[in-house]
Amino acid sequence: MLREGIELEGKSVNLDGLTDPNCTNIDGIPNSESLLKLANAFMGKDQAALATTRDALVEKMGEEALVDAIGVASIFQRMDRIADATGIPSDGPVALMQEDLAKLLGTDQYVSAGNTKPLFWIKRTMIKLIAIPQIKKMIREKSGH
Repeated sequence: MLREGIELEGKSVNLDGLTDPNCTNIDGIPNSESLLKLANAFMGKDQAALATTRDALVEKMGEEALVDAIGVASIFQRMDRIADATGIPSDGPVALMQEDLAKLLGTDQYVSAGNTKPLFWIKRTMIKLIAIPQIKKMIREKSGH
């Protein structure tokens, strides 16, 4: 959805850096340096580093941005754990929309990726022609674009 939102604004983003543990900035995402530092500290075990990173993000982006970033990180971590533990597959439109990103990030190699079955060509075509344009329209309407 991040990628879709950025594209709706007529911009582009290169997410290759998400697969590189040494990545410090992602072109196309405002404040990505601060957000990447927070994400790494959030997933780590160093409480002092997390506190320092939170303080730095508040200074740069404000308290509301910190609450939003921690909220997003928390819910995605929880959702991923639940989905992986229960074997929830991605539905057709989501699976198709995230295919290239899953390959880029390597998540298509995770054991749980096997829960999402490949789509037959006719279903892929229907999703591309009908479902994805509807999803993108809904995202545009919700985002005010």
